[in-house]
Amino acid sequence: MDVMKRLPREKISEEFNASKRAFADYGAKSGFDVALQNISAAIGELKESGIDVSLEIFGDSSEQAFDLFANTSVTVPITGVLRIGPIHRLFALATKSDGKNALILGLSNYDIRFNGPDAKLGDGVIEGKVRSINYDLKKDPDALVKFQQEIINHAARNAVVNDNDTAQAFDSAAVMRKSVLPRPKAS
Repeated sequence: MDVMKRLPREKISEEFNASKRAFADYGAKSGFDVALQNISAAIGELKESGIDVSLEIFGDSSEQAFDLFANTSVTVPITGVLRIGPIHRLFALATKSDGKNALILGLSNYDIRFNGPDAKLGDGVIEGKVRSINYDLKKDPDALVKFQQEIINHAARNAVVNDNDTAQAFDSAAVMRKSVLPRPKAS
């Protein structure tokens, strides 16, 4: 077998840098760069406060990410999985909706590991929908606050479950840290 054609080594970094520059330019133009920086800060603040949360995020979209949004004409260049203790929520950031610039954070209502999309079959086509919460980062100044409150709510619920595991018998797929928040000072 002949040697198959590959990129020359010197072209690899050149192609990488050009692709990175193009995506960064799209981030600056669409505003997803600032949105990601603020989402990072919001998650970081929760972590610093003792909430067991992490976000696996990447510059690509999963097929189900499009189902998080009511409008079927969306651009979703960034998706990931938001982990709150053992809970895994599908996360996506849309930069266009119905042909208009947007910054909408979509978060599945339920643990994505146990929930496939609701779907309708018609004319040989399956139309799916993942039930979700959408946070409009452009139009709602409290969108990230609401996002953080959603995470806090689920972390608190996990804490109650952990507190009632008196025999340490409840196992989870991931090691679950107990959220430890400082107690309020007595007045």
